[in-house]
Amino acid sequence: MATRNAKRPRKKTAATKTMAQKRVLKKPAATPAKKTAKSPRRTKKAVPVKAASRKVVAKQAAPKKDAKRSSARSARSASNAHDFGIDPSLLPCSDDALRAATGKGWDEWLSLLDASGAATQPLDHGRLWDLVMQALPASAGWWGQMVSVGYERARGLREKHGTCSGDFQATISRTLPVPLFAAFASWADENLRRNWLDAPGLDFTKLNAGKNIRARWPGGALLDIRFNASAPDRCRIVVDTMKLPDADAVREAKAFWQSQFERLSAYLKP
Repeated sequence: MATRNAKRPRKKTAATKTMAQKRVLKKPAATPAKKTAKSPRRTKKAVPVKAASRKVVAKQAAPKKDAKRSSARSARSASNAHDFGIDPSLLPCSDDALRAATGKGWDEWLSLLDASGAATQPLDHGRLWDLVMQALPASAGWWGQMVSVGYERARGLREKHGTCSGDFQATISRTLPVPLFAAFASWADENLRRNWLDAPGLDFTKLNAGKNIRARWPGGALLDIRFNASAPDRCRIVVDTMKLPDADAVREAKAFWQSQFERLSAYLKP
């Protein structure tokens, strides 16, 4: 027979059940790991972003490349004439300008014309021009003239400042801060001309208002004075002295008109 002191199991009351549930609730429930989907922005679009950044870098680096190419072209232009043993000042235009207009530089044109026997025949200027024009469109006649003159000078067939007829020509220009009509009047009007021009014996033979003036020296040299408005209050004057006998006469003509331009500039100065 059981003793009274033996402990009987206690019945769970509502209160004890509530406390047990609270203990369970206090334990953190194990949550399943969430599956994180990879963002397509970090995978698929990463490549285009890098590609775009490369393009930006390429654009930023482009000016440096262009500068290098430009300096290389300039160096090539300066060295082409020396490679052929030519004084670059003999050539009537730069290598870059000739290449841009005709597709060939001076080295290529000289080699092409040498191969055709232009220097050994030799050809007169008209036949040389015809030969050059076989490689150029009909509209490029002016550039055909540049190539022909440059080749003749480079191969000793024509002196610098020499023309195809064997005489020489001197050209000098000046831009003055006056309107075209004022510049033209200072040459065309005899009374105004006396105030600055020191050229006794110079005969003015033809006037084209606002365009050009023709004149003749007693010795036979001819003048063509051209006027171009570079701005409303600026005018460029070009003086060509033609039919000169030699290179010394070219230097003298340039020095003379340089001094006359100084006198004209002082006269027209406001």
